[in-house]
Amino acid sequence: MIFDPICAVATPKGFSALAVIRCSGAGVWEKVTPFLKLDRIKPWRLNLTNFTVDGELIDELTAVFYKAPMSYTGEDMVELITHGSPIVLKLIMESLFKAGFREALPGEFTKRAVMNGKMDLLKAESIEVLVEAKTRKAHEAAAFIYQGKLGNTIDDIRQLLIRAMAEIEVELNYPGEVEASTEMVHNLLLEAKKRLDELVAHGENGISLTEGIRTVIAGRPNVGKSTLLNALLRKDRAIVTDIPGTTRDTIEEALSIDGTYFKIIDTAGIRKSDNLVEKLGIDRSIREIEQADLVVFMVDLTDPGQDLELFESIKPKLKRYVLLGNKLDLAKKCPESVELCISANSSEFLRSVEEKMLEKVADMLNPYEGELFITERQKALSYKALEFLNETVNSLTGGITMDIVSSFLHQTVKILDELTGKHLQEDLLDTIFKNFCVGK
Repeated sequence: MIFDPICAVATPKGFSALAVIRCSGAGVWEKVTPFLKLDRIKPWRLNLTNFTVDGELIDELTAVFYKAPMSYTGEDMVELITHGSPIVLKLIMESLFKAGFREALPGEFTKRAVMNGKMDLLKAESIEVLVEAKTRKAHEAAAFIYQGKLGNTIDDIRQLLIRAMAEIEVELNYPGEVEASTEMVHNLLLEAKKRLDELVAHGENGISLTEGIRTVIAGRPNVGKSTLLNALLRKDRAIVTDIPGTTRDTIEEALSIDGTYFKIIDTAGIRKSDNLVEKLGIDRSIREIEQADLVVFMVDLTDPGQDLELFESIKPKLKRYVLLGNKLDLAKKCPESVELCISANSSEFLRSVEEKMLEKVADMLNPYEGELFITERQKALSYKALEFLNETVNSLTGGITMDIVSSFLHQTVKILDELTGKHLQEDLLDTIFKNFCVGK
């Protein structure tokens, strides 16, 4: 597969001791070597040389040449390790553009690696998470996929389905001569379904580890939600007043507690309101509560009745929750039904709130000694494949003809291939790689 030559600075902007310029594509060696004083090229080795333009020294650097297909992208590549001066990088990049390179798009190097068969789509997605991991656990989840363990599991499931399809195809191609073993097909599908069920049941916890455990602070107006948010963040992020309804929209902030990544969301107070803007904020609050991994529901201890009544009405929608009483300094009493009582404006209670949050998500922190998803795409396609597989099993047990069962199996395999990248679509790749950093 031939691609036009691209190059990009693969290291962050700014001054540094070293920087890396990455180049890949057809004719890349021929376009770079005129700038370098090298008697001969030694692939896969560090070559100390000068980068010159019309006899003028731009920088002394190290060049590494990679010969296809033994490179990151599967194409001929060159990496220039330069001094990290922005002006040096600018002059070298301008020279490369004049020589026929174009600047790489975000994620284009990894996209080419996928298209050239150097890695599957799952591994490619894990690279982005490895680069952007905010906690150790997020890094571990990404590294798990980078090693190919999720891809191996998907491939095992796929092979079970292929074997079932082969059994059916023999009967369809030789009717009257060969009869497929319904029991064998059924057993293969049940085994594939069992493996996919396990993956779907536990895999989505990986998304929370990489994107943050979605944690909503909820409750009625003026109960202290914004005060708690500011206390957790150790800074004033939300406006705090005695006027009910001050927060009209959701506020999102990232927070790390003992290495666990939380995405904290402060919501508008839930109450009946005739104000259109406030009503929109309340509607959004309810949606956030329903989607949250954890809800910290706050109760005003000076008047807990309405808060507790509201909590009971939304409790069935919650996956995990902390029922947190606030304003203990004024009420002096903590109801038995409330898990933890604090004064949000006092730092002495802060650690107990953090520990309670960690306790509630403990099942997500050590989620599963198996495969994890790290993107919503992986999760959605796995769910979709499971739906088709369930329909296939039901069709087989319901006496549906083998040609229809085969059609369902083909569709399921196609979804799994889209998940791993065996079934590539250009627009799909563009969507996935557009959020990558330039140079990767």
